[in-house]
Amino acid sequence: MDLTPSTREEMAAALREASAAGQVVDIRGAGLHARRGRPFTADQTISTRGLARLVDHVPDDMTITVEGGMTVQDVQGAAAAHRQGWPQAPAEPGATVGGVLAAAVSGRRRLRYGPVRDSLLEVVVATGDGRIVKGGGRTVKTVTGYDLPRLLTGSLGTLGVIVQATLRLWPLPMAETWFHATGDDAAMLALGQQVIADLHRPTAVVASPGALHVCLTGVPDDVVAQPGMQPGGEPHGPVGPGLVEVGVPPVALPALARRLAADGRDYEAWLGTGICHVAVASAGEVAAVRDLAALHGGHAQVIDGDDPLRIDPFGPPPPGADIMRRIKDAFDPAGILCPGRFAGAGAVPA
Repeated sequence: MDLTPSTREEMAAALREASAAGQVVDIRGAGLHARRGRPFTADQTISTRGLARLVDHVPDDMTITVEGGMTVQDVQGAAAAHRQGWPQAPAEPGATVGGVLAAAVSGRRRLRYGPVRDSLLEVVVATGDGRIVKGGGRTVKTVTGYDLPRLLTGSLGTLGVIVQATLRLWPLPMAETWFHATGDDAAMLALGQQVIADLHRPTAVVASPGALHVCLTGVPDDVVAQPGMQPGGEPHGPVGPGLVEVGVPPVALPALARRLAADGRDYEAWLGTGICHVAVASAGEVAAVRDLAALHGGHAQVIDGDDPLRIDPFGPPPPGADIMRRIKDAFDPAGILCPGRFAGAGAVPA
């Protein structure tokens, strides 16, 4: 059974009924992150696409308040009318605000603008048992208790449904251009590190096998090609049956990328941030990438892939798994929300 509530009250009522009936619920926006977490069977799917309204836009405060099912494209369009934008969000076609926040998907411009969680000022969520809870503030992050905006960011729909969000906006830059260079992997990684050292706040520095892409924003006179680079388009990312996201200390990322290149893997390393996406084709490759991440002081999780690649998508339970379970019980007492996407549940044997 599929439901598309059109108000937050309808959303809360649907979740309340599902909890009472013990029905497992899958939450969907555009479905771009449906292949995250362990495979699970849902009794019903609840869509956020009926909650797609612009609630408020205060250009002077550089904030916008929207419902969770509104698309990122529509948010950018509304903000652009006042020369503003939401640069932390990726530009995936059809992506919804709630989906981006629930999956904590930051775009390649993270190096300059920070992670997407830093743009969330206030959030309204419908919990698994049908309560409507608000956290944060539209102008200042004042928290007394749970920091709900950060708690909900990356929760993958396991705690509740984001029905409304207030986002911090940024002025649109006067100019923005991507530049690229090609060469052997070691040279490209060295060039990327040099760009970060020489330039003041580059927007993105992205290394991939045999290539480097750099995004610069600012006044036109500052947006110029660095030595050995020329104008080019934004990179497309690694391609494969599955995708693993690795997080390591930023200083360790070049060494990780060199190992990935030596192993012949298709990767995209966001230099300066510690984030790296790696294409994988089997559970064995997932394990190999995870071991490499651990060797460099980090972790790895599967963010896209068929069922066989997602038997153990998160790896070892995090140190705070017990706290995560207690929070899950507080927000979703019946355990109906996206059980396969709850990282605190631990690995499921194949």
